[in-house]
Amino acid sequence: MGRYKNPFDEVLAKAEVYYKDFIQPIVPFLVQSSASMGAYTVGLALSQGIGSALRISCASPVVNTLGGVAGVGFASAVAGQASLICAAAYRKKPKHLQGFLDNMTSPEAKDVGLDMLLGIVAFKVVGGSFRTIMPSDLTKVGAIARESIPAAGMQYAGEEKRKELIRMFRRDGCHHCGTTKGPVIGDHMPPNKHVVQKTEALAVRVVDQMYRNTSFRNAMQTLGIRPLSDIKQRYYPQCVRCSQKQAAAVRNDRSHRVFHRVLHGGGKGTGWHYVGVWVGASHGPLIDQKQKSRK
Repeated sequence: MGRYKNPFDEVLAKAEVYYKDFIQPIVPFLVQSSASMGAYTVGLALSQGIGSALRISCASPVVNTLGGVAGVGFASAVAGQASLICAAAYRKKPKHLQGFLDNMTSPEAKDVGLDMLLGIVAFKVVGGSFRTIMPSDLTKVGAIARESIPAAGMQYAGEEKRKELIRMFRRDGCHHCGTTKGPVIGDHMPPNKHVVQKTEALAVRVVDQMYRNTSFRNAMQTLGIRPLSDIKQRYYPQCVRCSQKQAAAVRNDRSHRVFHRVLHGGGKGTGWHYVGVWVGASHGPLIDQKQKSRK
């Protein structure tokens, strides 16, 4: 009688060949991509925290963009260093934590500078908005604002408009923090109190009085200039928590910054989510030198 063959032996042998030929070669790429992506996300989160500490929001003129550029550059540099550390660790394969920490050498200025430049350029090319890296100001349009609809004056949103707001909320989240949980609020932008304050200002009343003159009104309409009191409000999707905080901020005439989801869907697209992966990959793939020599 012939020797008994376990049918699973052949299956396991084929699985081992498949793993070595197809799975094992891509493991280094997955490790590198995961490390770079994680580091990039952490870098963006830290940048948002620093912006909040410096009282910078996505609505702050000029500095919102400058803060966003610095934040993306910082996050890209962190992603690049994570990739280099992974490369060193993969080659040496440390067996304990201290061995892994020994691979963490001081970053070179050239590498950091190139990673920052690559990240900033890539972020802009794929449609990222630098200002959205900074935290949201509850008294202004939020960092995650992607779509809005005309408001019905200072009144609450009606049934039809609420359906649109629910659709936007489920897709993009609260325009301030990004959450998609809970009921949606139709957030007036600018806030009702700010509109009232502007329309009651002396300069506004004077100009509106001038608008009663037919010649002046016709000249302004020709130039496309509306009365200062003609402020158009829009509804943005907002969560209950941000709405409650916003009410207190507007009532006390102060700004209030809130953190938003780091990798959000606001802006023109989400390609900028993967800038960290691209920066990490620019340092080359992680290749086991022993495997390379066998080839």
